[in-house]
Amino acid sequence: MAYINSSTHDKFVELYIETIPDVAVDEIFDPATRASVIEGKLGVAGAEDPTATGMLVPALTEVTVNATPGLYRWKQLDELSEFVITTASTNSLGMSLVVDPTTFFGTDPDNPDAEDVKSAGIFKTTNNKHLVCFRLYWAGNEPEADPAYYVEGVGYLAGLAPTTNPDAPVWVSPVTIEVAGDYVTGAIQPTP
Repeated sequence: MAYINSSTHDKFVELYIETIPDVAVDEIFDPATRASVIEGKLGVAGAEDPTATGMLVPALTEVTVNATPGLYRWKQLDELSEFVITTASTNSLGMSLVVDPTTFFGTDPDNPDAEDVKSAGIFKTTNNKHLVCFRLYWAGNEPEADPAYYVEGVGYLAGLAPTTNPDAPVWVSPVTIEVAGDYVTGAIQPTP
């Protein structure tokens, strides 16, 4: 059985995000447009440069990729079992992270006009309700013997709830990306 190792000596889960405040959510429903927006903000898969655009989210402690089709169920008086059909899916990317001040509050926290995620930070981006694009690599973005698998999409940051306590004296917070539309999956193939 094969598996995807998420923490070898040089292959870790990587999450890149960037705001897309100049795009309305209804503009990205078309898959080709969505892919173009994501590539325009994050670059081509495998060639992300977080020093140029976007943010590589540090200190992730947990990641959950949720892809849940909606279901409609009904019962009939002439049947012993219920029926079910699928409806629209609810997709989200849930994670927990250790709060890094630069990532959480941004490199320009006093600028009320900051819109990119690096300047605004995760907190202000969430508060401003800016649409974000993301690309999550399951085990790094540099394939060696196996492909580098990823999921990408667009959505809104939500669910911030930073906490600390005497037994865990660093701030940690859940963060959710509520995905607008479908995930796009892909893989970067190893160079032969």
